[in-house]
Amino acid sequence: MQRIGLWLFAVTCVVFILSPVWVLADNNYSMLLSENIIRNHSVYLNAYQFPEPIQASERCASHPVPLQSAFLTYQLDRVRGNIVYCYPNGTSILSTPFVALMNLMGVHCYGKDGSLIPSGEGKIQRLLAALLMAGFTVVVFHTATQMLEAGPSLIVAVGTAFGTQVWSTASRVMWSQTWLIFLGGLAAYYMLGRETGRVKRAHPIALATLISWMYLVRPTGAIPVLCVTIYVFLFWRGDIIAYSLTGLAWFAGFVTYSWLTFGKLIPDYYLDSRTDFGNLKNLPAILFSPSRGLFVFVPAFAFVLYLLFRYRETLKYRRLAALALSMVILQILMVSLWPVWWGGYSYGPRLIADALPWMALLAILGLAARAADTVRVSPARAEIAIALVLLALGIVINGRGAWSFSTNDWNPVYDIDRHPERLNDWSHPQFMAGIIPLPYRNHP
Repeated sequence: MQRIGLWLFAVTCVVFILSPVWVLADNNYSMLLSENIIRNHSVYLNAYQFPEPIQASERCASHPVPLQSAFLTYQLDRVRGNIVYCYPNGTSILSTPFVALMNLMGVHCYGKDGSLIPSGEGKIQRLLAALLMAGFTVVVFHTATQMLEAGPSLIVAVGTAFGTQVWSTASRVMWSQTWLIFLGGLAAYYMLGRETGRVKRAHPIALATLISWMYLVRPTGAIPVLCVTIYVFLFWRGDIIAYSLTGLAWFAGFVTYSWLTFGKLIPDYYLDSRTDFGNLKNLPAILFSPSRGLFVFVPAFAFVLYLLFRYRETLKYRRLAALALSMVILQILMVSLWPVWWGGYSYGPRLIADALPWMALLAILGLAARAADTVRVSPARAEIAIALVLLALGIVINGRGAWSFSTNDWNPVYDIDRHPERLNDWSHPQFMAGIIPLPYRNHP
């Protein structure tokens, strides 16, 4: 198993690194912040020459779209006269050891004169994202081996790596989802191992730390914080004190950091209140849009849901399956409440990538339930064929997002931030950009 894991890590990492499509967006300047923490021991980015002036605004939060502020520096703001990175700083903090290593190898985000080096930011982000997602793939493989044979475990891992947003989004650059997915994968491994007894010396402090940092790198980490905490309280009550104290300690550190950096107990980015229950009308598009739909870009997940329903009688660890499914559903609902449910200029259902660790866990539980069913074997070949077709389709679709620059050009060409209704146009879906020629003009 260890040898398979090493080969899996090497192959996925190479593919992720060689995949050419990448764009710095919300994540731009996150590695600059890491390097600034290392070299200047500060979270303030005052010493650098940015391409546009940084003007103070009322709130250091994500900007509405279409962007009204300077595009090249919308990630930054002034707080008490200091330039700060407005998006969650957890990614920058967790990335500091890797950035320090890259600095030792001569790769930097800025020069001695304070000038920015965009190529350095890009190199660090691309390599770290590839390593983390390759690591996540190996974690999924070892999670699966707790219940499945090596072959099915490898299929789940490869399908997760290449048939989902892991390839088309999270491995491209350091989106805040990248660290969240990696941490969530470790949490899922821990929790299944605890239920199966395969993880020895498991400790609630480790789980609480993983879950807490999922929130520190991205506000949607509140979903696993809530759900896993309820799970621990209900089923692992002997761990609740250590788990809770650890979580509270990390939250206290988060509040302290926020106060010292932003002058507020909770950063504005975490308090954005633009959610609206009226936006639930977007739910069908979130699931089936040709350019953002979950079941379009990850069609194999429909088969996972089928497995869970059909083989429910042999499904083990049902409470863990209920937990994972609840987090997937809550993530989808949260995205549907958000006015920019399509995630701006990105590829596919980027905002649902947060749920990938739990989707992978559901796939493992569903396949294990199918393997345990010795009665309903008649459609076995048909099921396998359907599963492989859906998996191959997802790999092709997500591969286009990682390899075809036309899929990235599709966003501005169709001006989707001003015209999100075009996300439902099946005549020009994003994954077909380049195959269906782009007009290279904005529609009126």
